[in-house]
Amino acid sequence: MRWLSLAEVLELQRRLIEESGGLHGVRDLGLLEAALAQPRQTFAGEQLYPTLVDQVACLGFSLIQNHAFLDGNKRIGHAALGWKSTWGL
Repeated sequence: MRWLSLAEVLELQRRLIEESGGLHGVRDLGLLEAALAQPRQTFAGEQLYPTLVDQVACLGFSLIQNHAFLDGNKRIGHAALGWKSTWGL
């Protein structure tokens, strides 16, 4: 599986803001990196989010919940859920 990169998410947010309005930019880069890493978390050698659906849902939720961007956090979370070509769905 190929994960969304930081650069891809930043570009996606830039495009979403251009199309729908709002503030460009990242409020907290650490929170954005944490959201991108969350679906890949493991415990005792086991994935916490074992299925593709679990991982995609976790990513969308984390992007929304972490509020890493100045604006468009819900939009970026929703867009990440729908980026089917990346997920191979």
